[in-house]
Amino acid sequence: MTKKMIKKSILVMVFIILGKVLALVRDSLIAAKFGANYTTDIYNFALGIVYLLTTISYGLTTTFIPVHTEHLQKSAKKIRDKFVNNVINVSSIVTIVVTIILIIFTKNIIYIFAHDFVNNPNVFKMSVEMTRIMLLSLIFVSLQSIVTGVLQCHNEFYEPAAMAFVSNAVYIIYLIFLTARYGIKGFAVATVIGFFAQFIINVPKYKKLGYKYQGYINFKDSEMLNMFKLMIPVIISTSLIQLNVFVNRSFAINIFSGAATILDCANKINTLAYEVFAIGIAMIVYPTMSELAAREDKTEYKIAVKRAINIIVLIMVPAAVAIAVLRQPLISIIFKRGAFTSSAAKLTSSALLFYCPAMIFYGIRDILNKAFYSIKDTKTPMINSFVGILINIVINIFIAKYMQVSGLTLATTISSIIVTIGMLISLNKKIGNIDVRKIFNVLAKTIFASLIMGVFIFGVNKFCMLLIASELKASILSIIMSFFIGTGVYMACIHLFKIEEYMYMISLVKQKIRRR
Repeated sequence: MTKKMIKKSILVMVFIILGKVLALVRDSLIAAKFGANYTTDIYNFALGIVYLLTTISYGLTTTFIPVHTEHLQKSAKKIRDKFVNNVINVSSIVTIVVTIILIIFTKNIIYIFAHDFVNNPNVFKMSVEMTRIMLLSLIFVSLQSIVTGVLQCHNEFYEPAAMAFVSNAVYIIYLIFLTARYGIKGFAVATVIGFFAQFIINVPKYKKLGYKYQGYINFKDSEMLNMFKLMIPVIISTSLIQLNVFVNRSFAINIFSGAATILDCANKINTLAYEVFAIGIAMIVYPTMSELAAREDKTEYKIAVKRAINIIVLIMVPAAVAIAVLRQPLISIIFKRGAFTSSAAKLTSSALLFYCPAMIFYGIRDILNKAFYSIKDTKTPMINSFVGILINIVINIFIAKYMQVSGLTLATTISSIIVTIGMLISLNKKIGNIDVRKIFNVLAKTIFASLIMGVFIFGVNKFCMLLIASELKASILSIIMSFFIGTGVYMACIHLFKIEEYMYMISLVKQKIRRR
């Protein structure tokens, strides 16, 4: 990553962190207002369907970026605008048709994937109503995917990164002021409004770049059709990743009431660092990798891929260790209040422990996916995703009844490790040597440094819990002290190891200080 890219990544991460802070407030309010019961299970199920279908928009953005980047380099403004508007109109029509079909067959979907909801007529009725409401979000997701794709092609990343902040602000306003009056169904409506807010925040920058909406539609446009063909493996690949989450929820629903919510809470904490750092870095790196691939600059392309993976490792490994050690204080601060009981907190803590390693491989997997997509290989990630979900289902079948929710999280971790290693080997074979040995060397050093950090923050956490009687106050103090002490210990360790990417970032900081 260049100096400019690192600077953009940092600013993008700031926006994502702000969004995650509001997400924590949102999740805390959801736990307090609704607890872990069938109502939150219904909401999480309906949201899971929406997220499963947003893979289509993700595939659209992923394949749109390389095509439109080429337009910006070679085509006239009139041609590029025509293409963008055609994609917007055609994808919107398809999305509306799909949404209508899903609304018609909502009962059948619930019967297949959440059969336990059918046993209680009131629960079944509520699940149908909420799912139908939340399916309307897909229309705004489709529009947002193209607009954000345009912005990223112009290296405008701040608005897309701020989307979570805006939508979470909508959710928090509802949870604070309107929950008592409209309940969980009203929250489903608020979710739709949140997705609309994610779309609308990108529109001013989109217009500022000179784009204007036109009602142009051409279903036979060859370039658009080729893009849609490339989309199919991307959609399948991403759908399988989301389906993996959906399958876990389906297993959880059949374990005990509230198990799906326990799983969801563990997942939310686990993906904190992943969504802040890995997604931000992947967002910045992808247009650069696409450009290098288009120029056929294999040397710089390999360097960009390796450096992105190593930076992910340097960030995600200590984050995973820290969350594993501090999982109980985190759960106490975020969820343990109101209807979210000590029993639910204990179950969430157990599930989270087995989940933590997965976040490291999620981050690496995202970079590898972008690497394949940038060279127009959309099939390899699809095949690996399919293998991953098969592994996950098989492990779930054998261990879920013994380990319950913790078994589901362990299965996800094992699956993610196998799939990521398989993708790394495949990419190395496809483009030549990307110095896999160096990547594993950095991983080994980072794990060692993170474990040393983990010992220190474990001691800090124990000290805080013994020092203060109040669990909430002790948890807050533990998180704050662990952050500063853990960061210091970890940076000292990796500095001694002289890891290249770390030393590069340190040199940039020193240069900036000298200039000032």
